[in-house]
Amino acid sequence: MVKIFFISVFLSFSCILLSCAAKGSGNKREYYFQGKHEWKNIASDFRYPIELEEHIETFLGIPYLLGGDDENGIDCSGFVKKVYEIYGIDLPRYSVWQSKLGIEVPKYALLPGDLVFFGETENDSVSHVGIYMGENKFANATSSQGVKYSSLDEPFFYSRYLFAKRLRY
Repeated sequence: MVKIFFISVFLSFSCILLSCAAKGSGNKREYYFQGKHEWKNIASDFRYPIELEEHIETFLGIPYLLGGDDENGIDCSGFVKKVYEIYGIDLPRYSVWQSKLGIEVPKYALLPGDLVFFGETENDSVSHVGIYMGENKFANATSSQGVKYSSLDEPFFYSRYLFAKRLRY
């Protein structure tokens, strides 16, 4: 009986190890998971801001201003940086640099607080970032309407979606 228990524990542990592979070294690691259910299991490793929507609503309607980072005008990466500063997280100022942080998350596993990146899909060049809010909705600073909620299904964003990243904090 004890032998069967240890064999089953060993097999379970082996399956867990084989189900994901880690690439990278030190603090910069990227994890690739095989199935949808594994994301649910690792979600407990991450803390998501409970008041995220409340904080984002304070930015809604702020006009777009390239390089801006206050209530007079803000761009997409400045908006993301400001929201995360509320939680004591110091992100880089530019969306390309922000895209280098965290672990990549498949679209089906997005959770509120994940960063969603957009750009030229042919060469994966990041040019826009937003904060995923759930139910296919994300907050972002648009050049035409300032800070607002958008849908991942809007043709403009759907065709330019590159990837999402989950920050560990």
